[in-house]
Amino acid sequence: MSSKVLILSKNDQHHKLETLGSMIVEWTNALDLEVEVTHDRDMLSKLGDFNLCIFCVTPGEMTSKEEQSLVDFVEDGKKLLAVHSATVVNEKNTKYIDLIGARFTHHSPYHEFQVKIENAEHPVTKGLKDFKISDELYVLDREPEGADVLATTVWENKVQPMVYTKKYGKGEMLYNALGHNEVSFSNPGFQKLIVQGIKWLLR
Repeated sequence: MSSKVLILSKNDQHHKLETLGSMIVEWTNALDLEVEVTHDRDMLSKLGDFNLCIFCVTPGEMTSKEEQSLVDFVEDGKKLLAVHSATVVNEKNTKYIDLIGARFTHHSPYHEFQVKIENAEHPVTKGLKDFKISDELYVLDREPEGADVLATTVWENKVQPMVYTKKYGKGEMLYNALGHNEVSFSNPGFQKLIVQGIKWLLR
């Protein structure tokens, strides 16, 4: 039976996330998925039939309904793949921050940096070696509690998590901090992390 996947992608002034959503559809064509793409955040209250939500959104200030719907979705045993600016959220949205593990504080200038694979045996990173990517390097406000960090980089003399998984209730969340623009989207390492992440979440 096909897994049902919702890709919620929404552009903002800094990110063409709807382009990323369309690219994810192309990358996963060979998988047995029933994919629906939307740019409407109201769909967060209609997640019940889906197995996985791919969240390519800069949430900012979430309504209590949006926040609770997504938290309940994962807590009840479903899966979430959150990409790049999904950690850019209002500090009042504490339930969502607890779900995703941390909150964005600032980023580096756009530049090329090395991503270090911390666990090459995990299905999300399997077959990947350390790689370079041109991207914004996101800095989070805390070490994500209870997270399995799969890829990192170094900025401001500190190791920064780039990809990590986290159990939440009966479900699981995978966060990928990469993915600022079309150059980042086209990076083979980024693409492999997204596709293998989807496969792992739907295992």
